[in-house]
Amino acid sequence: MVTLILGALLISFAPIFVKMIDTESMGPTAIAFWRNLIGGLALVVLTLASGRSLILPAKLWKFALIAGFVFFLDLFVWHKSIIYTGAGMATILGNTQVFATAVFGVVLFHERLTVRFIIAAVSAMVGVVLLVGVGGEVQFSTSYLKGVAFGLATGLCYASYLITLKRASHQSDRLDPIVFMTWVALISAGFLGIAGLIEPDPILPPTLRDLAVVAALGVVVQAAAWIMIVRSMALLEASRTGLVLLLQPTLATVWGMLFFAEQMGPTQLIGGAITIVAIYVGSLRAAR
Repeated sequence: MVTLILGALLISFAPIFVKMIDTESMGPTAIAFWRNLIGGLALVVLTLASGRSLILPAKLWKFALIAGFVFFLDLFVWHKSIIYTGAGMATILGNTQVFATAVFGVVLFHERLTVRFIIAAVSAMVGVVLLVGVGGEVQFSTSYLKGVAFGLATGLCYASYLITLKRASHQSDRLDPIVFMTWVALISAGFLGIAGLIEPDPILPPTLRDLAVVAALGVVVQAAAWIMIVRSMALLEASRTGLVLLLQPTLATVWGMLFFAEQMGPTQLIGGAITIVAIYVGSLRAAR
């Protein structure tokens, strides 16, 4: 439990690291590239240091490539949502993956949705509407609306990533999640590097400070935090795991307010609270 809490705490700083770098210094896609490259290399070192092999079973390479591509899409849209809407809102919107994951489960694995889950999903929709500012005093600029769209797209991409991991686990009982994550990070770094070169934003860290930030994002978030979360989830029941992982969007919202003076009106705060509670209730169904 302590390890899971620490992992959720560390990963809550991911959007803060992204916002610490000025968009004129590096673009959001470039930040995601360095995050995955440095994080993937850190995972390589940790895997080899622990005496495990980096070789994946042949049947898993297809899923590693798919997961790497989907994770590239996930970070591609999420980092943009962070820039346009703020750390807290982008993270809450991204965590709506719980509901998309459940829908994919129904289609692909013939799982059943409970009445409680459907109520949670409807509540989350209401919460998201309030969170984005409908009925409040939010100015719906073009960049803000793009950020909201990118945030909701993050939920779909992240759900697709989790479903890919599930399909991979069904293909082999020798799946090492840490080794699989290592290859996913490196593969997605390749896709992000290509996208970063196509976009007009700078891709190289211009200062030692920017390099230190992306290094922290890669080592602390992409490597250390996810290892803590993956190992802890296997040892804890779904209800505790789902509750603790909600520290990520909650703390990301707090950090955004503290470090970047991000503001949410009363309507948005109520919407955020409704969404987070609904995500928790939905996560219990998705975890089963």
